[in-house]
Amino acid sequence: MVSKTIKEYEEMLEEVNFFRVHNSHIINLRYVKNYIKGEGGIAKMEDGSEIDVSRRRKEDFLIALRSL
Repeated sequence: MVSKTIKEYEEMLEEVNFFRVHNSHIINLRYVKNYIKGEGGIAKMEDGSEIDVSRRRKEDFLIALRSL
């Protein structure tokens, strides 16, 4: 249980390479292993997890990845 909304965490973490890829997911861009194209796509993380990227956030996500 947390006392803040995901929006508040998103605002706190965006300056340290975190990105909100979906309504329920904020990820650390430094741990993205690769990206699988699709409608929104999937971010594959170094730990093997796969996180869906929303269609609405896809373009901004790809720009953020390129800027690392």
